[in-house]
Amino acid sequence: MEGEGKTCETCKHFYRHYIHWSGKQYRPLDVGHCGDPRARYKTIHTPACWRHKEREKAAG
Repeated sequence: MEGEGKTCETCKHFYRHYIHWSGKQYRPLDVGHCGDPRARYKTIHTPACWRHKEREKAAG
């Protein structure tokens, strides 16, 4: 099956949500949303959909 093992966390359309912690730093949450207008809230464990495109690796 195509996309097997892929999750929203690895998709370039997934925008992760953060929380401001102790007034000093931001911490990532396990939830976020998809950039596609019809897709709503997702978690990092949600199986990838047909729109999945692999996120580019950060340089450095």
